[in-house]
This record gives sequence, C-alpha cells and structure tokens, in this order.
Amino acid sequence: MVATANPEGVMVRPMPSSLSVATSFARDHLRDPYDLRLLIALVKAPDRWWDARAAARELQVPDGVARAALEHLAGRNLLEIRVRGEVRYRFRPGSEELRQRSLAFAKAFGANPLEVERALTRSVASRSL
Repeated sequence: MVATANPEGVMVRPMPSSLSVATSFARDHLRDPYDLRLLIALVKAPDRWWDARAAARELQVPDGVARAALEHLAGRNLLEIRVRGEVRYRFRPGSEELRQRSLAFAKAFGANPLEVERALTRSVASRSL
C-alpha cells in the first residue's frame, strides 16, 4: 500500500480492504476450504468445545479430514485444546492481535464468502508453485 497525502498534506496509508485482510489471514493460517469452513464455524460458537466427530458432522467430511483441520488450526495458535478422554478444541487465539485478525477474516467472509474463497484458492495455488 502506498502512502498518499491527505488534503492537509499529511502522508497517510489507506486502510487495507477487507478482502486484502482476508487474503493475508488465509495465506498465513489456512490450507484449504476445510480449514476455512471449520474456522468460521468455530468463530460463530466460541464457547463450544469441538471434537473431530462434531467437526466432521459440521463439515460433512470424514473424521480424519476434520481432525487434520482442527490440528492445523490449533497449530496456527487459533484454538485452545482440552484433553479429557477425547481431544477437544475451541476458538481461542493465543493473542489479542490474532483474535482480531481472525474476527476480521470471519467478517470479510460473512460479507463476501465467494470472494474470500477465491482468494484462499489463489493463495493455496501460489504456495504450490
């Protein structure tokens, strides 16, 4: 982003668009649409503890796919983990900045899910080159 002068001649940086915020977050934290869909579900229910079976039902995928998504998001410091018999996860980022970025991503997704999914697809494709 390039700084420009405002009418008073003061240099200012434009605020990033919600899509660029979402793209940046996706590039840093998400691998695929399963991560995206699960993160959105987790953000919408921050006090709920999820195991792989519950996540699989939400995503309509096999337990292993859901478990991999949960483990990935936990590895990106987005989830709190509780082990009592089964491993359970809930949305609880490790820092306030990460929480704010996660919520901004979820908001951008809510406003324009198709564009955010396209941005994720482009991000994943560029990583594999």
